[in-house]
Amino acid sequence: MKNFTLSRAVFLLPFLLWWVPIIGPFFTGLLLSYRFKTNYRLSIVSSVAYSVFLSVLTTYIFYIVRITILGYPFYYLVLVFNLIGSITCIATAYMSSRHGTFARMMRNTIELEFTVNSMNEIDEILSQYLDVSLCSKPNIRFISEDQIEITRSCNNLQINYEVIKMGRALRVKAKFENLRNY
Repeated sequence: MKNFTLSRAVFLLPFLLWWVPIIGPFFTGLLLSYRFKTNYRLSIVSSVAYSVFLSVLTTYIFYIVRITILGYPFYYLVLVFNLIGSITCIATAYMSSRHGTFARMMRNTIELEFTVNSMNEIDEILSQYLDVSLCSKPNIRFISEDQIEITRSCNNLQINYEVIKMGRALRVKAKFENLRNY
């Protein structure tokens, strides 16, 4: 049980969750989006793969184990729930990865990961966590054509964030470090 990691949970839990109609695929989509955070392309690809595989698996199992009392209408109901579940899983994975903010708090730091459409939206999201008007002007360092690193100081905080261009969207990984040691 010591070696049970998040990647194993993400791999195994959908097999258990999928059997609960609509709610299971919803949580599967959330789990996959949490695993891939703001990399919404991987989140969508993995949710499509899981949806197709698990839908085929459940449909096949219900086809083989056809309950004679319910017959074929039950089989068609399983197909409908799998279709709705697949759509729910993919939509949840996309919406959560594309429009969610993932935060991790440690002793003297907070790390945020989110996706925006423009550089102006970065300050809007950061302003939810601190007063950006009190920060110094951004110190921008170009790493590559699609990646920049920005550093700012705000009172007792040092903010470092990396902006990576992913198609039309910008993936931001921000790190707030407390400069005071308590």
